[in-house]
Amino acid sequence: MKEVPVILFGVGGVGSALIRQVVNGRSHLKTRNQIQFNIVAITDRKTMLWERTGLSDVQLLEAVAAKRQGLAVDPAHRTIKPNHRVRPSEMEIVQQVTQANLGPAIFVDVTAADGLEPTLSKALSQGHSVVLANKKALAGAWASSQEFFNHPRLRHESTVGGGQPVIATLRYLLDVNDPIYQIEGQLSGTLGFICTQLDTGVPLSQAIAEAKAKGYTEPDPREDLGGQDVMRKVMILGRMAGWPLEANDIEVESLYTPDLADLTVPQFLEAASQLDAAMAQRVAEARENGQVLRYVAELSEGSGTVGLKPIPADSPLANMKYISFRTGFYNDEPLLIGGKGAGVEMTAAGVLGDMIGLVREQ
Repeated sequence: MKEVPVILFGVGGVGSALIRQVVNGRSHLKTRNQIQFNIVAITDRKTMLWERTGLSDVQLLEAVAAKRQGLAVDPAHRTIKPNHRVRPSEMEIVQQVTQANLGPAIFVDVTAADGLEPTLSKALSQGHSVVLANKKALAGAWASSQEFFNHPRLRHESTVGGGQPVIATLRYLLDVNDPIYQIEGQLSGTLGFICTQLDTGVPLSQAIAEAKAKGYTEPDPREDLGGQDVMRKVMILGRMAGWPLEANDIEVESLYTPDLADLTVPQFLEAASQLDAAMAQRVAEARENGQVLRYVAELSEGSGTVGLKPIPADSPLANMKYISFRTGFYNDEPLLIGGKGAGVEMTAAGVLGDMIGLVREQ
């Protein structure tokens, strides 16, 4: 039995789902993989819950329940003032784990935080492993991101495709020396929903409002509509393929105009109706040609595009969240990965799979 200390940055939707999967799957992990994950620390933005020998399942599930109510993970600080920080920094947490002599640990980042590259680098340099659902460290400037690609103790399946085995498949292609020629896909469930609403004649502003009401968008829908999340995902795949891309190598189409960028969210939702006419015209033009609009990322060595693309309405790809790889072995017919690839449970399962994979390989 391998006992592995785990430090979890973030107890939001994905972090909470991961905790539940670890707790509920302990027996399965032991019998199938001979692994026990001891979660020694969990953090939110303000507090940390720490136990050197591993937090109990009761403590972990209580913290999940507290976060669901908007409370701190540490019960001693659940009446904390909003702006009062009481936990160590991520860098200090890495040092605390190392000084506790717990042995090699796994640091899991399921936040959306910026600027954690030095922390992750420090953890790796001290012999720990890292699992990422947070894309930021992999999609920043190549100079700061390069060290995280092809590192033997870093995994990031859930950064692209949610629960789909996209990263694992690309790693396999690279391992068998199959050259990558082109990467394409629909990488946003949110934008996929909006596009299918447009097919039925729903105005863009209404489709955006409905997606937000259903909880499909980020709190600010412009985070989805701007295409930056899709760009980060396809950039990660391109960098894995061996192309040292920067953000300005990928042309990104935003579904909102620059004059709406600085509005508050309520103001934006109200003003979004000014986007409806132009989008309706594009939808109508596609329909006349037997096509539908889909938000597609396309990438080949050196450059790429992210934006709306007309595709045949009867294509199976019109209603699928997918990734395709055109390679030396799959040149006449690309390798396709498709199906449901979103949701906190599936994303958390991808993180858990990475954790298991790291332990197996050490």
